[in-house]
Amino acid sequence: MNTADFRPRIVAVADSDSYLKLACTTLAALGPGWDRRVVLVRTPLVPTDEQIDAAALGTPFAGDDIEVLPLSALDFGSLDADVVFAAATGPVVKDVFAKLLRTRGNRPRPAALVSALPGVAYPATAKGWRFRRMGDAFIVHSHAEAREFEQLAERETEHRPEVMVSKLPFLRTAGFPQPQQGPVTSVVFAAQAKVPVQREEREAILLALDKVARLNPSVRVVVKLRARAGEPQTHAEAFPFDTLWDDLAARGAVGENHLDFATGSMDAVLVPGAALLTVSSTAALEAIDRGLPVLVITDFGLNESMLNTVFRGSGLLGTLEDAQGLQFSPPNRAWLRENYFHRRGPEFASALESYALRARRGQLETSESQLALVREPALRKRLRSRLRTRLPRPVLNALRKLRRRLASL
Repeated sequence: MNTADFRPRIVAVADSDSYLKLACTTLAALGPGWDRRVVLVRTPLVPTDEQIDAAALGTPFAGDDIEVLPLSALDFGSLDADVVFAAATGPVVKDVFAKLLRTRGNRPRPAALVSALPGVAYPATAKGWRFRRMGDAFIVHSHAEAREFEQLAERETEHRPEVMVSKLPFLRTAGFPQPQQGPVTSVVFAAQAKVPVQREEREAILLALDKVARLNPSVRVVVKLRARAGEPQTHAEAFPFDTLWDDLAARGAVGENHLDFATGSMDAVLVPGAALLTVSSTAALEAIDRGLPVLVITDFGLNESMLNTVFRGSGLLGTLEDAQGLQFSPPNRAWLRENYFHRRGPEFASALESYALRARRGQLETSESQLALVREPALRKRLRSRLRTRLPRPVLNALRKLRRRLASL
């Protein structure tokens, strides 16, 4: 469909570190046949310079000075694209889509509105779907996710976005990854802000990692953080692992130099010889993609609250005690096919290009049911999301400094 007289344009609007990575890698995977741009919308979650560098690493946006804009500056004119990809947290997606749809009413729109969730989005949640359902299309990254979100879509009586199956853009293998051979020389724990929840559970992980280091003195043990304590990230973190470690070391409960803490890109730690531990992080998929051993920790449960039910049947489940003995199992092939390791075909890019062409030709109209979603009486929620996106820069900076100061106390 891409011809000399039609070059589709896409702009991604992101708001946090994980969504910025989704934006950069998704646009990178479309290839140079597209005009591609990424912007950040101004919220308290806006990533640090280090997080921006990590998210853009290995993409055409690496080294770019990515623009940070207030929501008020986002309209069809300033975005200047055939496709607007809202790669952002739910309230921001809803605010961006509502603002754009409201400006055109029933008239044809110059851009299609598309959204997605970063990483694993299984099982599907009604909350995540509701924030994004006024768009034209919603991207999922596995066949299992597609079935879940299509079931949510079928419950809608009026407008529902098309569910489009892509592949996580940072996965490089065409099909099944080939396991790497050789000894484990480093163990990487992929930390998450949301799980586990309790302080005692998070301390139990650190104590187990300390034991990994004690039992395997030739193995480097690394805790890979999304952000240091007090730095912004997609989800708030009540008990940062680096702060907990300092507390444990001060009490003499762990060996102070047994662990290394790392931020930045996963590429720096997922190297040959590495093995990955996680409760439910998408980093497990990145490690599988590289053929590295993976263990999904089930000591705290295998359930929706731990965000790890997607790994049921994967062959990767284990305990902290398994980690101490460096005991890993290969992934189940049937699970891989259903969950993120299907072959990447041309269908997704073609479907997205079709939306771009319809927008360019003035054939993309907003339905009455889309406008009805924009007019939903949700004043309090709307005001809360506007607070996130319309803070003046001095206030935003002050809030970020306050977060860092409180985390250091």
